[in-house]
Amino acid sequence: MLQPRCEAILAWALFFAACSGIDAHQTQTQGGSSGVGGSSPGGASAGGVSPTGGTGVGGSTTTSVATGGVKSAGGSSNASGTGGSPVKAGTKRGIAANVAPGAAFSSSVRWWYNWAIKGTGANVGIEFVPMVWNQTTVSSALPSGSKFVLGFNEPNFFTQANLSPTQAAGYWPALQANAASASVSIVGPAMNYCGPASQCHATSPYQYLKDFFAACPNCKVDYVAVHWYNCDLPSLRDYLEPGGNLEGFEQFGKPIWLTEFSCDGSATVAQQEAFMRAAIPYLESNPNVFRYSWFSADPIPNAKLVNSDGTPTALGQVYISLP
Repeated sequence: MLQPRCEAILAWALFFAACSGIDAHQTQTQGGSSGVGGSSPGGASAGGVSPTGGTGVGGSTTTSVATGGVKSAGGSSNASGTGGSPVKAGTKRGIAANVAPGAAFSSSVRWWYNWAIKGTGANVGIEFVPMVWNQTTVSSALPSGSKFVLGFNEPNFFTQANLSPTQAAGYWPALQANAASASVSIVGPAMNYCGPASQCHATSPYQYLKDFFAACPNCKVDYVAVHWYNCDLPSLRDYLEPGGNLEGFEQFGKPIWLTEFSCDGSATVAQQEAFMRAAIPYLESNPNVFRYSWFSADPIPNAKLVNSDGTPTALGQVYISLP
């Protein structure tokens, strides 16, 4: 479970802002500690704000990632990719939640996950994607009909999957064998900025992935997964795309899953909605983003999309209605 460490989040944010040239307000959630979205399997924690970056409003400048079959920086081949063509708008939208989205979401939400191997709720035509949260479930049977499996959740955090790059690489072959037996594609590990350094295997999600791929050059990773908790769209884009203050996850040559995103816990519902309305057109149009899922769980109540009975909140209605 997550533990709140808001002071650590702010301290690291200020340090990161000084180093990167992005202002402290923009990076307050980039350098943080426990991930809001870094929930334990089966239950989102009430912990602190997640420090990830994300994506921005403008168009992506690099389109090769979404073509599939691209070699990653770590030497792992991208077997699945997106089938050799850009991802269609309208096929990406998902929800990260402990409560299964109900039938009202099925018109526009294509998939969901709950940080666990198995889903809950009635079958309403929304694809469930299982997650191997840490090493304890690398060999657990995946639900029948699964197309993908999500890898370790924020392994650079001691409060999350808590695996060094070398440890993650050591467990990955078992995850890979399990995925192969179920004929599913592999997503992850899911990365986020972490801080303070004393509570992380790596503060930079980019460096963690580089070290992971270096330790596991033959590991199969079809997609990279990232988290983002900030209302600033230019820095969200900067987080994914190269050429700015941040390195960009496109460097790994794999389609991207933004598996957790929203504003942080200090945002009002109106601010969450404004960010959602600005971010989704970018995510839908960016050919390097394969899928995305809004974070809908207790640690950020103003971001919730799903009521306890599976019906949409007012914000959930907005999420459903957006093109």
